[in-house]
Amino acid sequence: MSNINFIYDYKHNTKKNGNSFVSIRDKGENSLLEVVKKGNQVEFITNWRSDKTTKFTMPSELFEKMCKDIIQNNNE
Repeated sequence: MSNINFIYDYKHNTKKNGNSFVSIRDKGENSLLEVVKKGNQVEFITNWRSDKTTKFTMPSELFEKMCKDIIQNNNE
């Protein structure tokens, strides 16, 4: 797990419009995952080699439940 910083670049920031976002870049593949919180929605955008490839939106509550379930299952 210590090599993760060499492969991925993680950034947390706020856009000019006030939306909080996280971006994770896979340096080896030149791919990017952006996760943006817009009100009560969480939007996932993936880019591969500078091309927008997918966009997926879900309610914040569902995203929180998903994260909680993944963390709980990994700790069992």
